[in-house]
Amino acid sequence: MKVRKASTDVVKAEYGGDFRRLYPWDGVTTPSWGGAWMTIAPDQASTPHDHDEEETFLILSGNGEMEVEGERCAVEKGDMIYLPRFSTHKLRNVSSTTPLELLCIWWGAPTSA
Repeated sequence: MKVRKASTDVVKAEYGGDFRRLYPWDGVTTPSWGGAWMTIAPDQASTPHDHDEEETFLILSGNGEMEVEGERCAVEKGDMIYLPRFSTHKLRNVSSTTPLELLCIWWGAPTSA
């Protein structure tokens, strides 16, 4: 059994939030997808960006406003958001007191030949 403890795992500031990457994980197989647990502080937003992978967000806790290519939608715990390749997106935490937590999963980045 391999366990990475949240209390000692690496969390970095990325994309405007606290980003805890799931993979790569030393000593564990490397999947064809990437993932991270992201926390966005109250009244903060992720950095608007796009990339060459497809991505899905699963809201784990909190409330936010998702913006994709200028279209906005309220999101809350349990909601899933699909993001096509190269779609400019950001997620804003609408709470002034509670962090917004989400699972990010991405896949399909082109490989170089």
